[in-house]
Amino acid sequence: MQTNNPFELILNKLEQIQTTVDIISVNSRGQNLSETAVRDRIIDLPEAAKILCKPVGTVRGYIHSRSLPARLVGKSYLIKYHELIKWFENYQAAYETESKKLPSV
Repeated sequence: MQTNNPFELILNKLEQIQTTVDIISVNSRGQNLSETAVRDRIIDLPEAAKILCKPVGTVRGYIHSRSLPARLVGKSYLIKYHELIKWFENYQAAYETESKKLPSV
């Protein structure tokens, strides 16, 4: 009767797991999130700040003073991704319109 070294068994199982993870990794690269899933994504304040390239405090200020749509859940603000993008586009359009009204120096 042949006895197997328990460490060899563990190593074989680890190799099988690694192979499975590699296969899943390769297969998942080809799959993108659907547009609806990205659009309906909910992000937190730090992630919104990262998207806008602004400090968290500035984005919090936008929520309070510039009507950035957000929901306070516990102590954290949550923002729908598509609402953030829509707000940014409106904010940018208003800024461009305002800068066109200013006289050139």
